[in-house]
Amino acid sequence: MSRYALRRRRILILFIAISIFSILITMSNQKNDSFTPTIVDRTIILIRTSYHCQSRLNYLLQSWISPNLTEQSNIYLLTDKITKYVNKTILNSFKHLIETNCSETHQRSDLCCKTAHEFELFYNLSQRNSNLDWMCRFDDDQYVNLNNLYKFLSQMNSSKPYYIGRTSINHRLKIPKHNRTYTFATYGAGVCFSRTLLRKLRPYVNKTILPDNCVKRRLSDDAYIGYLTEFILNISLTSFQELFHSHLEKLDRSFRYFNIKHLQNAITFGFAWNRYKLSWSPIIHQLIQLINKGEENSANRLWMFLQNYEKEHPDNLTNKYDQSCTSYQIKQKKT
Repeated sequence: MSRYALRRRRILILFIAISIFSILITMSNQKNDSFTPTIVDRTIILIRTSYHCQSRLNYLLQSWISPNLTEQSNIYLLTDKITKYVNKTILNSFKHLIETNCSETHQRSDLCCKTAHEFELFYNLSQRNSNLDWMCRFDDDQYVNLNNLYKFLSQMNSSKPYYIGRTSINHRLKIPKHNRTYTFATYGAGVCFSRTLLRKLRPYVNKTILPDNCVKRRLSDDAYIGYLTEFILNISLTSFQELFHSHLEKLDRSFRYFNIKHLQNAITFGFAWNRYKLSWSPIIHQLIQLINKGEENSANRLWMFLQNYEKEHPDNLTNKYDQSCTSYQIKQKKT
């Protein structure tokens, strides 16, 4: 082979090698760029419960939480003493289970302890996943329309310090020795925090500081978070009264006074034992599924059934104890 032909061959081989290398680099970049975190990947959902109320977990799995563990990648269940659960099998239905070891009472110090664990969990997770933008926390007696939640959050800018929920009370709380007031989002309706606000809150919400200061201020856990956010950080609550609903709403705000559009657009509903039972949450879920599928006639018929049921059973709107929690049953027996 002549020197000219050999040289041409070497140039051709070099050209092919460079081309293959370029293609591999391009494919690698495309592979890396192809993963764009979705709003689900960027949001963690925290649910607070207790072994006292373990029957509520069944209703969660029958409604808005999928029993398929692969669909629970961003959902975390926080509870107290796992050893006290009678039904250990139900716990296996949740992919992420966090034991807080806080006391299982409903006292201020215990609630604030659990709240501190919620924040700590976000900070721990954010160290492993820098894409986290939102932390939303809910109680175990709530229905959450996840599609509406994710749609809502995708329209919000997490680089801003957002504190989102439902205003708990009509009047603003006064701060002793200060000429200022504040309000707070009721935890019973669900609350969402942006990553920027969570960074600002971090010095005030660790497991040691938060419970102690919460008790010193004589505030509930959600009221204390409102105090920290508005008074200490000067960041106001972004309230969406029509999207977030809690069990604290008055009895006259029952299903008879909602229309189907309210249900279609809402993010959360709180189930109060003195208004409508938690066992209705799977029915509400089926209703929302019908709406999402465009089956309006079936959805309207089911909606009319719910409204008529309330109308025909006024006893359901009288005060009752919560049969889904043994702690309330015990309290009822003592009285």
